[in-house]
Amino acid sequence: MGKELYQVVAYIALRNKDGSPMINVPLYVKVSEINKNGMTETQESVMHRISALMIKRNEKQLSEYFANVNKTAICAGGLPPACGV
Repeated sequence: MGKELYQVVAYIALRNKDGSPMINVPLYVKVSEINKNGMTETQESVMHRISALMIKRNEKQLSEYFANVNKTAICAGGLPPACGV
């Protein structure tokens, strides 16, 4: 039996049983054949789709977080946090 190969496709955030965050948890995909990028063409295509979905989800979570932070700051009478700093 040959060596099993895995490729990291994303880093995700999970929660521990106590609710505390676990950040930068690697998400792996098992690969069988390797091309110059370390995977088959089909697997590379799937990984690109998974990565795109993960990026889209992360962007949505970040935008919701900052919208909530801005709303909380404005409701409290303060200024919203600086953007792009």
